[in-house]
Amino acid sequence: MTAETPDQNDDSSPLELDQEGVASEMWDADSLEAFQAQQGLAKQRRRRAMLVALLAVSFVGTVVYAWKNNGEPAPVTIDLAPEIKFERLLFRLKMEHNKKLHIEDFIVTDDMLKQLEAYPEFETVILDQGQVSDASMKVLCSLPNLQHLRLRLSPISDEGLKTLGGCQSLWFLNLPHSLCTSAGVAELKAIPQLRQLRLGSRNLSNEVTRDIATLKTLRGIHLIDVPVTDEGLKTLTTLPYLESLYLDNSAVTEIGWQWLYANHPQLHVHVNQRHNDYDPKAHNHH
Repeated sequence: MTAETPDQNDDSSPLELDQEGVASEMWDADSLEAFQAQQGLAKQRRRRAMLVALLAVSFVGTVVYAWKNNGEPAPVTIDLAPEIKFERLLFRLKMEHNKKLHIEDFIVTDDMLKQLEAYPEFETVILDQGQVSDASMKVLCSLPNLQHLRLRLSPISDEGLKTLGGCQSLWFLNLPHSLCTSAGVAELKAIPQLRQLRLGSRNLSNEVTRDIATLKTLRGIHLIDVPVTDEGLKTLTTLPYLESLYLDNSAVTEIGWQWLYANHPQLHVHVNQRHNDYDPKAHNHH
């Protein structure tokens, strides 16, 4: 009898696998090596097929997008880490000789803000999504020409205000979400040209009006959620150069407002972000 020749079209495995997928018979080393090589090539072919399929789908998607958008290529968006965004923005502003840093679409931290020490040219720093603390006030005060500072969502306390007292060129300070007290506000007397103060803190009471009244250079005041009373209102009007007064959610009564309009009609006054009906300077804001 002659040996039976295996069918060349038979692609069954030389190893019989049990239900767990484990070889039930052991073959010689050469046969096992050949089988593993064959399996490896099969896996490579499957990977290539998947890659080609993905590329094909991507290409078709791009063509369809371009056809629907007048030939414009599909946009590519990469969400960079805030640290990278901040570093790139600083570099771009430096190249443009831009002295204004305004960030509103990502959060800035104390560690990120340390980079400002290498960019002393900024005159305006506005962080609308910041979470900086008192520790960053020293970095900000190292900017020799800083004039306008706005820090939203940043819990600046009395310690931070004391540090900001060293910003000799600062004229506009906006801290709507601070944690300062009247003692911290008193530290702002050290700023020689402070003209605009916008401040909010749950730790402020009517008492702060007396400390604000000592900031003789102020021309504009905006207090947010500070319970200023009728007497506190009168205290604020003692400022010699006051031009505008905005109070949100104060404790001033109608009698107090009527006194203000009668005795200081020159002031630009906002009550909860609008004019009172009997304000002699009332007008629409667009």
